[in-house]
Amino acid sequence: MAETVAALTGAEPVRWHLDELYDSPEASALSRTLAEALEWAQAFETRYKGRISGLPAEEFAEMMASLETHYVAVSKPGLYAHLLHTLDTRDHAAGRLFARVREAGAEQGRHMVFFGLEVAQLSDEKAEELYSHPVTAKYRHTIEQERRYRKHQLTEPEERVLTEFSPVASPAWSRLFEELCAAVRVDLDGGSVPLSIALSRLRDGDRSVRERASHATSEALRADLRTRAYIFNVLLQEKSISDRVRGYQSWISARNLANEISDGAVQALVEAVTGRYGIVPRYYRVKRRLLGLTELHEWDRYAPLEATTRQLDWDSAKGMVLSSYHRFSPRAGRLVEDFFSQGWIDAPVVEGKEGGAYCAFATPDLHPFVMLNFTGRLNDALTLAHELGHGLHDRLAGERNHLFDYHPPLTLAETASVFGETLTFDAIMSQEKDARVRLSLLCQQVEDSFATVFRQISMNRFEDAVHTARRAEGELAPEQIGSIWQTKMQAMFGDSVELTEEHRDWWSYVEHFVHTPGYVYAYAFGNLLALSIYRRYRELEDPAFVEEYLGFLGTGGSLSPEEAVRRVGLDISDPAFWGRGLDIVEGMVSEVERLAGEADAGGSFKDGG
Repeated sequence: MAETVAALTGAEPVRWHLDELYDSPEASALSRTLAEALEWAQAFETRYKGRISGLPAEEFAEMMASLETHYVAVSKPGLYAHLLHTLDTRDHAAGRLFARVREAGAEQGRHMVFFGLEVAQLSDEKAEELYSHPVTAKYRHTIEQERRYRKHQLTEPEERVLTEFSPVASPAWSRLFEELCAAVRVDLDGGSVPLSIALSRLRDGDRSVRERASHATSEALRADLRTRAYIFNVLLQEKSISDRVRGYQSWISARNLANEISDGAVQALVEAVTGRYGIVPRYYRVKRRLLGLTELHEWDRYAPLEATTRQLDWDSAKGMVLSSYHRFSPRAGRLVEDFFSQGWIDAPVVEGKEGGAYCAFATPDLHPFVMLNFTGRLNDALTLAHELGHGLHDRLAGERNHLFDYHPPLTLAETASVFGETLTFDAIMSQEKDARVRLSLLCQQVEDSFATVFRQISMNRFEDAVHTARRAEGELAPEQIGSIWQTKMQAMFGDSVELTEEHRDWWSYVEHFVHTPGYVYAYAFGNLLALSIYRRYRELEDPAFVEEYLGFLGTGGSLSPEEAVRRVGLDISDPAFWGRGLDIVEGMVSEVERLAGEADAGGSFKDGG
């Protein structure tokens, strides 16, 4: 089978230059950092173990400052290893470094186990003493984060053993799963393409192209399905054991605790979204009519209407995104522009490169890195805007927070990205006067919102069901996993889209399920929150609100989600909050229905092929 080369997009030279971190996986500076980190951890344990509860405020603050300096230093090898492995998951040198850094982290970590345990066990009286002192008050949120885990901690010897085994536990299985996904090749149109290229063709204007890409992707995913299913089973069972020994009530409780949100609040979000599933078939019935089709399948979900099937080169996408951020805020625009001018983006599709897109960051003093697989479609411009939203969030949070308050919880981590994506979309819409083209673009926005609200909650329902089944029934066959996936994904579409039997295996390339169980609801949380914030921004049209929003992003992880969102005048504890966010999505569908009526007067859109 010949190898098919992706069409040129102009993104080919947009690559990371990781020499700013280290010049090679064998760099002496990297080895020195790891060796010094181990020595530091040993000295830290000797100095502070058994003493934390009795430290006066000044010495406690000195300890925390020293710990921050250590974490900043040791994060650099980890970031470098992750980025290098992303660029070519087949490269053994990169993979070996990835393992080496994890193993070094575990060796250091066993000397640090006492720290989390002792901070978590601080008495209420001692905690209040620290909060009342100027030098330690800034660590209040950090201390409270540790104390929330006190009833889920094991003894120090047990925690040390788990830390030492961690390099060969879930991270190792996750890495294998990711490498298998990155290695998937799809035989398509006489050639062989990476999975990311095949998936991008599901947005082609020609239905025959989409259908061929869908069938070929399904065939490629079947090739080592049993292996990926076995890995998933192992990780499901490991999660079950961990939750049991640590006393978590459900499979999602640990994730919710990390996200600083209650199980009940997450359940309220899930129920709000599943209760409005009817919005989805309502939209797809309109789309089916516009495309002039009698039925829709999975390869039709993202079918563009005729007016938006154009390709988009890198410079055009860059211009769209930058102008959107600059118009919103010159300050935000400057921070985002640095990603292009400083080489912080790796954009092209390359053999062996990890699929998807992400924004990686580690510490406030290291800039973030954006990874894309740019295939030259309009959706790629919105993905670029999305990931740069993460980058903006990171840079603003890094300006004002110490390391421990730097990272926002997952519940807030998607807000800036969705907001930035919406900014770019609205800029495109504002320049378009043709009602048919506006309808095409609006359909894309609706589908993107569905993907990050309804689809993510459907995937949450899949995770919930598969974790529950694994705990009740034992190891699950690939067919069982596929059946659960199909049932949960079909539920959002009702009778408007028929998912074929081939779709049953498409769970098997979603890496979030293995490396961050429970992550996916954060997309829905962030999307609905971002839409609510964006609506408030458009209603107010007030420069002061722009600064409030940037200030909200600047809080990073220093506040709980509820406290942070209050900074922009919203209340996520209000039971009606999620309903109002869903009203915005439903309003988009109503606008599609209105514009579709106008389009019908001029004849339906033609679906190619």
